[in-house]
Amino acid sequence: MRVTYTQNIIIPHVWRDHLAALFKDALKVRLAGAEEGLISDMIACPGLDYCNLANARSLPLAEKIFQRFPDPDRRAEIGKLRLNISGCINACGHHHAADIGILGVNKKGVEHYQISLGGRADEAAAIGRIIGPSFAEDEVPAVIEEVVTLYLENRKTDERFGDHLLRVGLTPFKQAVYGDG
Repeated sequence: MRVTYTQNIIIPHVWRDHLAALFKDALKVRLAGAEEGLISDMIACPGLDYCNLANARSLPLAEKIFQRFPDPDRRAEIGKLRLNISGCINACGHHHAADIGILGVNKKGVEHYQISLGGRADEAAAIGRIIGPSFAEDEVPAVIEEVVTLYLENRKTDERFGDHLLRVGLTPFKQAVYGDG
């Protein structure tokens, strides 16, 4: 087995006639699904729970965001959307290269999270842009849902998040998250 940089597992050299049984066994232990590249397929660094460099926890936040999008049909409707979380500026979670990036920061001794949008690691590579002031951990899942909802309501047919953001800019997302003021 190998683990990819996107924290997915590759099991090479499986005989074709064994694939169905392997998939069935993986389903039993909740290790199978077609989530690659969807909002549920997050990259999250170990964060404050396991890394003494981190400013904030990453894994519990990833779980809270996953719980905010529990329906596989909705995740499929959202489509390809990379969401990455880093617990500090070292960026082990590659937050800067994600459609939606989350960076853990220390705000007067309290864990907070900056949200950036528009990072890309493809032929149109770009660093995500911070949309504004940071959020407390309990606010982040709702902020992500607000960003995703705005995208779904305004995207063109088959328009991916990054392309939508290039077309409309950051302003509608900032207004949705922080208000018009």
